[in-house]
Amino acid sequence: MPIDTHGLTEAHVGKRLSVALTDGDAIGIQLLELTVCDPPEPCCGITYRLLSAEKPKASRQVGEVYWTSFNEISNFEQDRCNE
Repeated sequence: MPIDTHGLTEAHVGKRLSVALTDGDAIGIQLLELTVCDPPEPCCGITYRLLSAEKPKASRQVGEVYWTSFNEISNFEQDRCNE
């Protein structure tokens, strides 16, 4: 069974993206890595450096590296500065 990466591919690694999360937050990130593993492993997602957050949270600091499951991603858009 293929993993739904919500359209994210290796071509996005290193790029700046605007990501909408399922909790309603919108974040700006630099994508560092895609993790795709065989189901039912819960390790499928992205590793990224947080560049900005619409709703800052104490548990998430700009400049730090985080991991998020593909299931927590609503959609994304590549920032125009990457073009």
